[in-house]
Amino acid sequence: MTGVVTEAGEIRCDQVLLAGGAWSGRFLKNAGVSLPTLPLICSVLRTQPMDGPTDIAVGGPDFSFRKHQNGGYIITQRGKLDAPITLDHLLIGWRYLDQLRTQRNALKIRFGQAFFKDLALPRRWGATQQSPFERIRTTNPGANLALNQEALNNLSAAWPAFAQAQVEEAWAGLIDVTPDSIPVIDQIDSIPGLTVATGFSGHGFGTGPAAGQLAADLIAQSTPIIDPAPYRLDRF
Repeated sequence: MTGVVTEAGEIRCDQVLLAGGAWSGRFLKNAGVSLPTLPLICSVLRTQPMDGPTDIAVGGPDFSFRKHQNGGYIITQRGKLDAPITLDHLLIGWRYLDQLRTQRNALKIRFGQAFFKDLALPRRWGATQQSPFERIRTTNPGANLALNQEALNNLSAAWPAFAQAQVEEAWAGLIDVTPDSIPVIDQIDSIPGLTVATGFSGHGFGTGPAAGQLAADLIAQSTPIIDPAPYRLDRF
């Protein structure tokens, strides 16, 4: 019998799906399973409603944007991300050397408070102890306003209609990245009944429906919607 221990008590079940995003690696490590993922931060802005040149989503070399339902535009600096150093960067960073060689200019690597905040969170805990996920309910990193402004400047140079855009809101999100930027959608052999769907490396919004179907197929032992081999954990 499989189960999950929650704040409200134990829930017994036959199958469990772990889709914890950037938390998945820490969760699995506590269960003795190694999942190589590292965190990156993507900053985004939303403009006030405006007359734009197109309603379709557009991706350029140094910007991307799409129309928001309120009439504004959501804009980001395409291909540039913040990389705050954590202990995991020191432990498994060597797995990412190929990515670093080709994408070093896209990363803003920095060492600061994120390292010590991550270090203060437990990496092992018992079922009756407070988990890191109870200590930090929501990961809400601050937006890199300089990166956002750079994205808006690049976009305005390509599409002059955005030169008069007014920023309504800015935010950032934490992305869990695997060494090959391909997610892990697999059943964990050492923990019967546990399936993982994580490590989407910034592509989860687009691939989520198919990924969810593949995870459901694995759990139900149905014929998979696609070949699951490329998404197995043991490729690492």
